[in-house]
Amino acid sequence: KWPVVSIATGAASVQNDIENSFEFLMNYDKIVICFDSDKAGKKAAKKVAELLSTKARIIHLKLKDANDYLINHKQAEFNSTWWDAEDYAPEGIIAGVDLWDVLKEPDAEATVDYPYKGLNLLTYGIRMGELVTVTGGTGMGKSSFMREITKHIFDNTKDSIGMLFMEENAKKTAKGMMSLDLSTPLHLPGAEYSEHDKEYEESFKRTVGSGRYHFFNHFGSNTVEEILARIRYFVKVNKCKYIILDHISIIVSSQQHATDERRTLDECMTKLRMLVQELDFCLFLVSHLSRPSEGSHEEGLNTSLRHLRGSQSIAQLSDIVLGLERNGQADDIVERDTTRVRVMKNRFSGLTGSCASLIYNRKTGRIVEKVLDLTPEKDDEDCL
Repeated sequence: KWPVVSIATGAASVQNDIENSFEFLMNYDKIVICFDSDKAGKKAAKKVAELLSTKARIIHLKLKDANDYLINHKQAEFNSTWWDAEDYAPEGIIAGVDLWDVLKEPDAEATVDYPYKGLNLLTYGIRMGELVTVTGGTGMGKSSFMREITKHIFDNTKDSIGMLFMEENAKKTAKGMMSLDLSTPLHLPGAEYSEHDKEYEESFKRTVGSGRYHFFNHFGSNTVEEILARIRYFVKVNKCKYIILDHISIIVSSQQHATDERRTLDECMTKLRMLVQELDFCLFLVSHLSRPSEGSHEEGLNTSLRHLRGSQSIAQLSDIVLGLERNGQADDIVERDTTRVRVMKNRFSGLTGSCASLIYNRKTGRIVEKVLDLTPEKDDEDCL
């Protein structure tokens, strides 16, 4: 009842067969593709369907091929499968009428907010599947800022957190989290706590020893693939919902055979972006800034996406980009310890701009939001 033809030389060279018979095939309104249901057959069927465009239909066989249906006396089932062959649509193409069930589902909500009110007003919190880049000048407190966010996530969720601080060992990273818990900079001379103190031990149990922090104790050079493998392990095995990678520049610089920093950064960012989408976790990424032609980020110059070091793929592939701005050379101590947070990119809401003023407490080692009381009788010192 229907014309039936076969490819001449197997699935491997199917494209040549179709191209050689293209004019003949285009005489038909519908072309049903029935290749083997193994991996090679499915790949070849897709290739043929792409060549034949809207005329193509693909049969999805439960058995290996048509001959197996004959051997198992399932001719009627094969006929039914043939009639049920679906019109081919390229991946990613969805008809609007098929979106109703999707649109009825609620959008993904923030799993936790940021520790700073001004930042939440623009970002609406932290969501799974987001890649958030934090950047700023050298010595602007990017790592300290990330530790505050990490502690806030730890305190306000029950989720595990993976920490890859590439410029320090696991001991220093762990001690940094305990410092926040105790509100004491344990790394500074004169810290009151030691491993023999009961309070120090209790802090360990609350934080590092809770089983929810996972650290990367790295040695030597780390390739992009090695870092990706460790992030995958954190997410799949340790069940981490949040990953902190500080910072991407050191991964790129460790590629001894990489001659093009921009190309390596592009590759790294693309693979990180794909991993975030695949595994549905939140990645916080720290990146450095390049030196501007005029001014200095270390003296309070506004951050900009064009200042991101090495590649624009960092800005393009991030959902949110946060810039930290501080005049570390100011004569006034309050100004010197005050950091402005600027949202430079915000894919979620589109809201950008300077959003929070943070001040570093030298005694406790904590970074807190500087909330301004705008009543005239209040001076600056009372507003801290």
